[in-house]
Amino acid sequence: MNPELEKLIALQELDLKIRALEEEIASVPTKRAELERQFAEFAAEYVEKKSRLESSKRQHRQLELDLQDAYLRLEKYKNDLMRVRNQTEYAAALREIDMAKKLVSALEGQILELLETIEALEREVQERTPEIDAKRQHVDALLAEYATAVERLTEELNRVREQREHLARTIRPDLLHRYMRLIELRDGIALAEVRNGSCTACYMTLRPQVYADVRKGEEILACDHCSRILYYRVTPVESSESAA
Repeated sequence: MNPELEKLIALQELDLKIRALEEEIASVPTKRAELERQFAEFAAEYVEKKSRLESSKRQHRQLELDLQDAYLRLEKYKNDLMRVRNQTEYAAALREIDMAKKLVSALEGQILELLETIEALEREVQERTPEIDAKRQHVDALLAEYATAVERLTEELNRVREQREHLARTIRPDLLHRYMRLIELRDGIALAEVRNGSCTACYMTLRPQVYADVRKGEEILACDHCSRILYYRVTPVESSESAA
């Protein structure tokens, strides 16, 4: 086979490998995001209950403060009752005491109801915590594997790029320019293998003479239909027949 054609074939193989590595690296953020999305979906109910638990605890603390304040006001009204000077003040003090008692009763009822809610939420959260923690550890382990894979792929990508640059410097400038132009025009595929008399890129049948010349591999020929550079690989069967 023509040495320059062999170089072009090798160059395309490196370029395809580079593209595959770049695509694999670029896909990692999407995979990481999907993994986090799945975990968030898995833990959504747990997170919602945990949030409700924290909110209920804050509400409970506030109600305790409100109850403490209500008790203080009730004691004040009781003390005021001892100092009234007429029936009007006495009636007013009784009304204040009655309202304070009702507030204390309402707050105590809310606190009891809230404590039941907190107890139920704590039990549910506690029951699911081991499962959520185990799932989180699994997700974190996968994320760490992704990070390691990106490092490995990046190292391999840099190595292949170096090989590609070294090989490109050995190719005739005019052929390299032609190759790069085809890369731009033909979706990254500048060379096409010929099989059964057809171009495997555009699937068009070659003229008999072109097919025969491509099989010889002595010249750099292009497909009449897609303009890609053509090459022919000898199959194991053909190699055996030639040897025989």
